[in-house]
Amino acid sequence: MKNDAQGQNPPSFCLEDLCATLNRLGVPRQSKWRGLSLYMRSIKEYDFLDASQKELIQKLVVDVLRKKDFSEEKFKEVVRQNERILHDPWRRKVAASLKETAKLVGEMYQLLGRRRDAVEDLESSTVQAVESGKEIDEVLSDIRKGFKDMVEVMERDVDILQELSLTDPLTGIGNRRAFDQAATEAMETARRLSEPLSLLMIDIDHFKFFNDEHGHRIGDQALATVGSLLKTFAAEHGAKDGVEITPSRYGGEEFAVVLSGIGREQAADLAEILRNKIGRYNFVIRDVGGQLVTAGVKINVSIGVAELLTDCGMAADLAHLVDAADKALYQAKAQGRNRVCLYEAPACNGPRRMTAS
Repeated sequence: MKNDAQGQNPPSFCLEDLCATLNRLGVPRQSKWRGLSLYMRSIKEYDFLDASQKELIQKLVVDVLRKKDFSEEKFKEVVRQNERILHDPWRRKVAASLKETAKLVGEMYQLLGRRRDAVEDLESSTVQAVESGKEIDEVLSDIRKGFKDMVEVMERDVDILQELSLTDPLTGIGNRRAFDQAATEAMETARRLSEPLSLLMIDIDHFKFFNDEHGHRIGDQALATVGSLLKTFAAEHGAKDGVEITPSRYGGEEFAVVLSGIGREQAADLAEILRNKIGRYNFVIRDVGGQLVTAGVKINVSIGVAELLTDCGMAADLAHLVDAADKALYQAKAQGRNRVCLYEAPACNGPRRMTAS
């Protein structure tokens, strides 16, 4: 096949029929444009990208092909936008972690400020006890009581800081640190008692577009709403079924729910109940003054379900469980979102399969 006026062969990385398609679309023969086109064409096969990232990257190449702008400036712009799309989820997670850390530091400083006053009070009460003229035993008793009260206050501070360090300030449920702790403890219990353990990974559908349309303030309200619904769901079904259900904000618009003592089939049923509960909720948007702007806005979620299992000699650990639930979540999003998908353990040397409920 002739590729240009000089009769050069097509680049070695390009199959003949694919090259013909790129020629028809007007993609230049330079390797960088063809390489970029091939990369973006195969983007749907990359498991490390979520559905929204793939959609945005594919829009980039469609825009280039539609406008047929193959200039050096356009190439650099496309590469920059591609890098931004790839890095945005990590930037958001880092920003959220920094925000959470800043809040925790602020709370700690407030506690230290209040305790400074308490230390000054302890000093004053100690001096008063010494100068009171009481018997030495009474003086020592008063001083001991003052220090005991101070220790109790400091212990309460430790409890408060511990709670703050494990709580997501926006949603009021556990943060990523709390998830790691709860999931690890649940796994140890499941192994010890030979009980099942399942995990739900939940992602708010089209959350980036929700933010773009309504603004980050409303996006934060949506996250807080989902957190509240998860908390209510955990309390209701945990009490009814006599099991422990622990929801956490895993990061960004993604949530995780640890289901102790629950196998995959029951977990799938609970996931459907939860998906419907969130989908039925009428989200209300208000302005900064509290006035109603829009009512009846719907929030949909995709949910991946996995059970703690040992697949073909792989360790039944937390990383394996999260990976399985993540794969099921990705499949739910790939199938159109707003659905539940179960991870099905593969047969040894066989393919991994997903089933949608």
